[in-house]
Amino acid sequence: MIRFFALFVVLFSTSALAQNLGDSVEPPESISLNQSIDLLSAYIQRESVSGNEKEAAIFIEDYILTTDLNLRVFSSSSDNYNLAASLYPLGSGKPNVILQSHIDVVPAEDLDIWEHDPYSGYFDGEYIHGRGALDAKGLGVMQLKALQAFQQDYDTADLPFNITVLFVSAEETGGDKGARYLMENFEDELNAVAVLGEGGAGYQNVLQNKPEKVVFGVSIAEKQSLWLQLKIISNSAGHGAAPTTDYANIQLINSLNNITNRKALLLFNASTRRMFRRLGRAEGGIRGFFIRNINWSILAPFVRKQIEREPFLSSLLTNTVTVTNIYNPPGPPNQISTSATAVLDCRLVPGTSSKSFIRYIERKLDNDNITVSVISESPEAQPSRLNRYYKALEDAVAISYPEAETIPFLFPATSDNSLFRSYGIPSYGLIPAVVTEEDINSIHSVNERISLDVLQSGITVYYNFMKELQLKERFSLFGFMEDEEE
Repeated sequence: MIRFFALFVVLFSTSALAQNLGDSVEPPESISLNQSIDLLSAYIQRESVSGNEKEAAIFIEDYILTTDLNLRVFSSSSDNYNLAASLYPLGSGKPNVILQSHIDVVPAEDLDIWEHDPYSGYFDGEYIHGRGALDAKGLGVMQLKALQAFQQDYDTADLPFNITVLFVSAEETGGDKGARYLMENFEDELNAVAVLGEGGAGYQNVLQNKPEKVVFGVSIAEKQSLWLQLKIISNSAGHGAAPTTDYANIQLINSLNNITNRKALLLFNASTRRMFRRLGRAEGGIRGFFIRNINWSILAPFVRKQIEREPFLSSLLTNTVTVTNIYNPPGPPNQISTSATAVLDCRLVPGTSSKSFIRYIERKLDNDNITVSVISESPEAQPSRLNRYYKALEDAVAISYPEAETIPFLFPATSDNSLFRSYGIPSYGLIPAVVTEEDINSIHSVNERISLDVLQSGITVYYNFMKELQLKERFSLFGFMEDEEE
């Protein structure tokens, strides 16, 4: 899911691809990097394609038992294995800050062009290779090792809050047997006040006027996923050599053209307006002025022209519809099928009603013979406010990257963060490291990998995040940190 932020670079940069900083961010002394590498490598070796998470989950469970953290196993079937490691037992009732990642991975394909076996966890001295390295086993190891170090290095005897590292199943298939299952059955026990998960990352070459400046994008909102099936059954069938004018395929194609050729509305919301304001201020100059005020009506012609040239920008500001499948029942090449089916992957800007959007699709199809049904939809969720936990994360990033800019943004895909947001829990998505576009593009593709620098940085920033929480509670600073609304 996190690969989408790589395209953020393309929006505002005409320079080279994003580059790594080069300088490692040193992790806490109590953390052995070799042990972290070994842990992630072994975790990757436990193949865990969605529906088969058990072996990898048991591996993490066994590791947690070697620490002083509190283990909680919520469910333990092959396709529904969810567990957590906490500073305090979840039964303590303390307000709980959750760091979450998913155990499941997508299948590895095109094995002949992988540089290393996708389940080898091979470490070449610079990169750890394999499916899940970034999405999202590496994230889980960062969080777990940071919590383990924080417990060892600080007096956590009587903190007024809990910190939990949560490992869930089924994120890649919608979360029904992972995050959704947990919130439906264990919401009170989890007692979450904030969730940190996957989402953005850190890049250079985002700002054209300051290409060396690192920009971290923290996702505070996500588009809602809505998967639709379109099906038409027509009596006009027969031989391909003598087609009628209204057979099923041609009706479906004509209606799909209505959808794909529509003029999409630009939908600015609080999340995107805030993102462009922050980005424009960081950019500076005339270019920054236009970015900062991109939603001004007087700039509409210029903005639409820019959006039409930038598919990713369009995905942030419009409800998108992608035709992902078109098919007929099996038959010979010269047989006209009586039925045709298409699948649409729709992504809705926050604030869009899925029911009203389905009615819009039905009107655009302009064919009463086509039946529209919902395959799946993620929950509608409001953007997370920039509260004390966001600011603690921003401060933790600044400790490691003092010259960096941290910007809240709308994530154009969907992750488990949306599920937590739908329960009113502030959720923030970030890989807390500077990641190259090449590495991000390996997610869900061949040669997925994570660099040692990224692993180090992630552990360090999460560790600093926990320190920030501890310090702010100790000195009662949270009382002065109100939610931000620009």
